[in-house]
Amino acid sequence: MSFSAYGTHFGIRVTDPTVLERVQQHLPWGWEPAASSQVDFMYSLVAAGASKRQGTRPYHLLYAGSGRIARTHNFDELCARLASHLELVTAFLAKNCLFVHAGVVGWQGKAIMIPGRSFSGKTSLVTALIKRGATYYSDEFAILDSQGWVRPYPSPLSVRDGDDLNAKKYAAEELGGQVGVEPLPVGLVVITDYQPEAQWRPRALSPAQAMLALMNNTIAALRGPEVSIPILKQVVLKAKTIKSKRGEAEEIVPLLQKLVSAPHR
Repeated sequence: MSFSAYGTHFGIRVTDPTVLERVQQHLPWGWEPAASSQVDFMYSLVAAGASKRQGTRPYHLLYAGSGRIARTHNFDELCARLASHLELVTAFLAKNCLFVHAGVVGWQGKAIMIPGRSFSGKTSLVTALIKRGATYYSDEFAILDSQGWVRPYPSPLSVRDGDDLNAKKYAAEELGGQVGVEPLPVGLVVITDYQPEAQWRPRALSPAQAMLALMNNTIAALRGPEVSIPILKQVVLKAKTIKSKRGEAEEIVPLLQKLVSAPHR
């Protein structure tokens, strides 16, 4: 099969066509089928068949280009590896938009953008914002268009329970929220990390400081600075950017909602 996602054309070939339906459940958000056999990136999946030797179990194999990226007995694990790899390749090769590691919600016509990698606490803050009426846009990536506006990327939220590293997937609707549809201008960028009992003491960042913080979370920052810098520049010049450690998410949500609603000077 072949499909496109954010301007990149992918191909996936398999040894067993019956697995394609399961594979499709792990393609990037917003993918569309494509008829052309010309692709920018090819995956090959060798599905384990029946063993020819008693007492042995064949492996499922996954290749990206000519490099093997998974070898496992568990097909769900292989699909998870495919989804993770696809997401990063899509983010790196995306055309006419920019992928930034960030959680995003909408509030009163503007986006609150929370840059950060895994385990930075962005999901818990996004979840708390949703529960207080914010519109869900993304838990993983802020997709910025050429004008610096955020597009929806509403993949399920990966919520971890306490110290459990195994996240569970939730749709925004399961948390009582709604999913955004239209692009939004960024009104507030929040640079923060969770630390137990940390005091919320936000300070404003200059556009240059905000640019560095966003570049640090931009997937294709080094591949095409001539593309990424103009897009990020529109964000940092128009949005407020603040930075602070934080404690529990619920404590700062009302402050963020109030801040994004205030006029930007």
